[in-house]
Formats: sequence, structure tokens, C-alpha cells
Amino acid sequence: MEQSKRVPYGVSNFVDIIERNQYYVDKTMYLPLLEKEADALFFIRPRRFGKSLLISMMRAYYDISMTERFQELFGNLWIGSHPTPQQGKYQVLYLDFSKIGGGIKLLEDRFNDYCGQCVDFFVDTLYKDYYTPEAIAKIKGINYASGKLNALAMEAQKNGYQLFLIVDEYDNFTNVVLNEHGEDVYWALTHASGFYREYFKQYKGMFDRIFLMGVSPVTLDDLSSGYNIDWNISTDSRFNAMIGFDETEVREMLRYYQQNGKLVGDVEAMITEMKPWYDNYCFARTSLDNDRVFNCDMTLYYL
Repeated sequence: MEQSKRVPYGVSNFVDIIERNQYYVDKTMYLPLLEKEADALFFIRPRRFGKSLLISMMRAYYDISMTERFQELFGNLWIGSHPTPQQGKYQVLYLDFSKIGGGIKLLEDRFNDYCGQCVDFFVDTLYKDYYTPEAIAKIKGINYASGKLNALAMEAQKNGYQLFLIVDEYDNFTNVVLNEHGEDVYWALTHASGFYREYFKQYKGMFDRIFLMGVSPVTLDDLSSGYNIDWNISTDSRFNAMIGFDETEVREMLRYYQQNGKLVGDVEAMITEMKPWYDNYCFARTSLDNDRVFNCDMTLYYL
């Protein structure tokens, strides 16, 4: 008998969930829908809703270096039987802006350092086999992140490589700046020649696909004059339950653990108990009556 799957509370690494036989609520059926949208997409949700896990799954699916592991990772999921032409076609640059912090005077330097390190890791580790030693040395020799990005984009274009930019917590440190330092400091970052606005201006035309996630549209609205290519799908009813769990998914999860002898009790009574606390999230007006979702973090905690 197969060992029952672990409850992945607090786990946001898709590959780790699959490799360690943890329970994964399949969201891969949304990938073809995303591909039908614009090439640059923007999606926001509250914290603890599974954003990072969705991004982790997308990285594993689209990363050219993960192509040989497709069956291992996705074979038992919906997309395993419905792969799209874009599967495994991209070199994926992943940035997590929640890793950037520190005092306001150091913010630009730390932002530049973090993004630069990510580009260096991209060419010197993740995709080292795709770039010549000369190209890698050239990119690593540039001491500012925007220059590294430009050099990377030119090398990729020269070789016909497709680049996919994925940014998690795109607004993390700007929200902190706004809350702790006020509008004037925040305005200096996101308007005129602010370094954050200038950095986003680079993205236009540099990447074949872009996917940004965060918790608020405020920062993106303020960057719009410099970065105006994103299509906001946050309130599109087709993506209302792309993260979080709908009631069917919660019921299936509870029944799975019940059938495997790990959960005792009335599943319907449990759902009734959970609903006032963990359900009732809705992000699309047309989904109010039939497509509300549970907070996945609290659902897993309950389980």
C-alpha cells in the first residue's frame, strides 16, 4: 500500500512537494489559460494564499533545464496529459523581492546587489551550458544589475534563447517603504528617475514572457508610466481559484486523508466548521455566488 501523502504545511517548493510525496492540489490546468493571455501578466493575492507555490510550479514547468523531469514531476497531474507547446522552452530568471531589505539609505545598493547576484547565478550555474565562458565572464564583470540584464538579453537574443521573467513579492519592500517612511520616500523610488521605476522600464522588450505576483496593485500603478505592458488578471473570474482551494478541492483532500486512516470524523461537518473562518474569499465579482475559495495556508493548518 502506498504511503499516505504528507500535509505540506508551510512548503512552497513544488519540486520538494512532489519528490517527498506531499499532497499537492493540482493547479496545472490553469497553465494553458495563462498562455492564452498577454505575454506580460500581473496577479495579486493576499499573503499566505499559495502564490509562491504557484510560481514554483510554473518555474518547473517552463524551465528548459527541467524538461527531462517533466514526467517525473507532472506525470500524475492534469498537465501531464495535456502538455502545451511552451513546456520546457524558457530560461527562467526568478526574482523574489522579499529578500531585499535594510535601511532606506542602503535599499538601492541592496536591490542592485540582489538582482546582480541572481543574474550571475542564472548564467554561471543554472544555464552555464548555454553561454560561452567569455559571455559569462562579461556578464559577471559588470558591477550593476541593469547592465548585467542588458548583456544577458543581448546574449540570449543572439543565440535565440527565450527568456521568462518571474517576480515574486514584486511590491514587498516598496510596501514597507510606504508604510514606514511615507509617501515622499516611496514616490522617489517609483516615479521620475527612481531606481525601481528605471529598473522596470528595462523589462519591456527584454523578456519573451513576464509574470509578476504581489499583494497590492499600488506599486504597479505607480510604475505604469515606466512599465505599462502588464495585463492584470487578478479579478478575472477564470483565475479566481488559481490559488487558494475551492470547496471541491478541500473536500477531496479531507476525504483522501480519511480514506488513508489519517483523519477521523465527518468531512462535511469539518467543511461546515471551516467555512466561516477560512472560506468566503472571492476576487472576481462574477464569482461571488459560486466560486469562493478557502485560504490554503489556514486549511492546511486545520488539517
